[in-house]
Amino acid sequence: MTKVDGGVFLTEMLAYKLLKSIQYLEDRQWTDPDIVEDIKTLHKLLADNYKEMSRWEVYKNEVESGHLQWGSTHTEAFFKENARMMEGKDADFKLVKVLIALLSSKDEEIAAIACYDIGEFVRFYPNGRAIAKRLGAKELVMPLIEHDNVELQRHALQCVSKMMVQNWEYVK
Repeated sequence: MTKVDGGVFLTEMLAYKLLKSIQYLEDRQWTDPDIVEDIKTLHKLLADNYKEMSRWEVYKNEVESGHLQWGSTHTEAFFKENARMMEGKDADFKLVKVLIALLSSKDEEIAAIACYDIGEFVRFYPNGRAIAKRLGAKELVMPLIEHDNVELQRHALQCVSKMMVQNWEYVK
């Protein structure tokens, strides 16, 4: 049996707060000793490497994994605070590019969240409109306005509106 390096998935496991779930499983009574051993091993690995991840780190990991879920990192307040972080350390806007790629997701909720996040990036990042358009966001969002899913339609329409409006703060 090959040994898997736990560090490969450690950040993701901590980001999704798996430590709390493992603690819950540890409290249960298991008849299979292998399950008990596996839970103890995983708990030790997570506890030894635990650190409180910033909301930005959680968001970055979520986007990079491609598994977007509605939560506290998909809000106006989050983007007001973190829009500049979307630039990336190499100023390559990697996360914006990933979000644009997620617009083509077969999962309609992921596409809707990507629309929302791109729209908020456009609102709060200086020159975000031009950057999103240059990276091809508008071309991928436009067809989603006519999608069968009403929620996806709504987020796509709002995203395009944010790309079109010059002074968004005046529109409420």
